Amino acid sequence: MLSNLNMSRRKRIMYMMFVAFCILILLTIRIGFIQFIQGNWLSEQAYNQQSLDRQINPKRGTIYDATRKKCVSY
Repeated sequence: MLSNLNMSRRKRIMYMMFVAFCILILLTIRIGFIQFIQGNWLSEQAYNQQSLDRQINPKRGTIYDATRKKCVSY
């Protein structure tokens, strides 16, 4: 009976190792796809996003000095 228990454990461990190996292979394929197939397109998108010329209007309130006199008002 003890040998049956060990075989069951062995099968479970082998199954889990197979599943982990399959997940590792799938992730490797996905990373390769992203790097080699979509790499140029993603680089272009990143460049376009980072080189946009946008003007952001700050919403600031009034700035006071230490004596509570108004210094700058927006």
